[in-house]
Amino acid sequence: MKKEIKKLTNLKKLVRLEKAKILKQVQDDKFGFTLAEVLITLGIIGVVAALTVPSLVAKYQEKVAVNQLKRTYSILSNAWQMVEAEYGTIDTWGLNNTSTDTKDEEGNPIYNKSAQSIIAQRLKPYLKVAKTCELNKVCLNLPEYSKTGEKLSDGTEVFSDKWDSPPEANFFLNDGTYMGIGYYSDSSKGANVLVILPSSKKIILGRTKFFLNIYPNRVIPEGDDNICKDCFKYQCYSNGRSCAAWVIYNENMDYLHCDDLSWNGKHKCSD
Repeated sequence: MKKEIKKLTNLKKLVRLEKAKILKQVQDDKFGFTLAEVLITLGIIGVVAALTVPSLVAKYQEKVAVNQLKRTYSILSNAWQMVEAEYGTIDTWGLNNTSTDTKDEEGNPIYNKSAQSIIAQRLKPYLKVAKTCELNKVCLNLPEYSKTGEKLSDGTEVFSDKWDSPPEANFFLNDGTYMGIGYYSDSSKGANVLVILPSSKKIILGRTKFFLNIYPNRVIPEGDDNICKDCFKYQCYSNGRSCAAWVIYNENMDYLHCDDLSWNGKHKCSD
């Protein structure tokens, strides 16, 4: 009898052990993943990442560009104040108009680039210039596009010819920002300053390439509503030329994503 009781006890223990093993296996199966389930999950994560990551990267790049342009605008504004404090306002310098309204024998416009050279000569000491472009050498070999994607140049032109300004008027700041002194206008007593943001892989109007304008006692980003009421609508939207004011004042590049922005209306796509 005692032997039978002992066998029964051992059998109960064995049953409990087997039940514990079975329960553990069920739990492992419940909370574990098969290879197929893992691959499906990774596939879903990959699709979601492919849809969201490029948008997040683009937004981040736009924010970086906005901050870079604002910083460049501040640097140029401060430098321009010091230049005019030393030499007087630009309208008193006796500069020649860049456009001469004349043409050479082949019908090409003739320009007087002396004003650009003088402006650069007086401005650069107040900027942290790392490199000045050289005559007959490509200074920035990057392809150029309009905001809408039209290719404007393959980037192989000699820089002094490409931007219609003498080489000494084209230079890089120590943070990699490119600046080029553009045409001086006798009527407005000002000149434009081309800005290409640092680390640009492409020159794109309204994205990496912008224009700032220097006048007596002030620096105005091109596209300023008080200077050119139609510049944003007709030039920023069309080719990207006059987007600088929008970026600096509204701190966004939402004109890349929606087409109903205006100075008197929406200032960002979410408005």
